[in-house]
Amino acid sequence: MKKFLACTFLLVSGLFLSAFAPGYMQAPKFTKYDIKDSGCRIYLPGKPDPVDMSYSPDSSKVYTIESLDSTYGTYFHFGTIVVRLKEGDLVGTEEDMLTGYMDYLKDAFKIKKAVGYGKGHALSTHPTAKGVIDFWEDEDGDQWSVAGWAAESTIFVMFIYGNKEFPNQSVKEVFFKGARFPGD
Repeated sequence: MKKFLACTFLLVSGLFLSAFAPGYMQAPKFTKYDIKDSGCRIYLPGKPDPVDMSYSPDSSKVYTIESLDSTYGTYFHFGTIVVRLKEGDLVGTEEDMLTGYMDYLKDAFKIKKAVGYGKGHALSTHPTAKGVIDFWEDEDGDQWSVAGWAAESTIFVMFIYGNKEFPNQSVKEVFFKGARFPGD
């Protein structure tokens, strides 16, 4: 009888979870992608748009890549901007360069609200990297989760945004900790 009750409980629990929390039992599949000739790589869900490479006004290389995922019933954008600074262009600490670039992006993305930078994050695959996180809201009301990494003249800014807050913290962690610097 106990086995029957235990099996019934598990079956009912599974049906309840699948009916009322379908997105939370799923996770998008991540694939590693090279970021053109930068030497950097990231993990993204789905097939991303082609990597775009341009030059900043100081001639640093700027790479952007983005993919779209609908695992959770609405579309979320997963994106990364990688800046390979020209030799000798690292002014101040990596964390200062990173927050300065993230401030620039707030203007470019028309961010109207920000929680504030959470500093001191570490990346196990690249011990010298300095990490910063933040949460933004843009003028359209989209919710952004943002993480940045900086080391050895390379800056990563990674983001997930959509019309609501991204619902799965574990997936966010996989994405944000998936930055790979040259040599990793």
